[in-house]
Amino acid sequence: MNYDDFVRLGDETYLRVLASDKKWDEISKSYFYYIVNKLRALGLLIDNALSFKVLLPYKPSHNGLSVTEGIAFVTQDKKLIYYNAENETYKCGGCPVNSECLLGVKSLAKEMEVKIRNEELDTAWLSVIESVKVQVMSNLRFLRAKADLEEVKVNEVEYAKESL
Repeated sequence: MNYDDFVRLGDETYLRVLASDKKWDEISKSYFYYIVNKLRALGLLIDNALSFKVLLPYKPSHNGLSVTEGIAFVTQDKKLIYYNAENETYKCGGCPVNSECLLGVKSLAKEMEVKIRNEELDTAWLSVIESVKVQVMSNLRFLRAKADLEEVKVNEVEYAKESL
């Protein structure tokens, strides 16, 4: 998933809508369905059900795609775990959800059969995410991506002009 979309997904409202299959009372009905439609457009929901097991954010560059330090993961007991290492709010020390964080990293490590190699949570997350990235990328058969072909053609023409 594109990194900017991944960051937007980290908003509490988006996460709560994604994690629930029924309307949430704290937001308006129209805003709820606006978010549901955004999640569908991103390919995260199909028929109001989650369409993924693991999400890894990436940033495009001239050299290709760079997978960043973050993950969204659905556990076997249907819990949604979201971690973005670049979000300062949830850095260890001032984090309000320390016990949930520990359970999250343990669940992810157990289900993906990777080892936690550090006792400090931030470092443990990065270690587990790196192991999951290697596991996912080595088992990847294809990469499905939506693209606006007209925009791609324009970018190719601009790139060709720059090369001359």
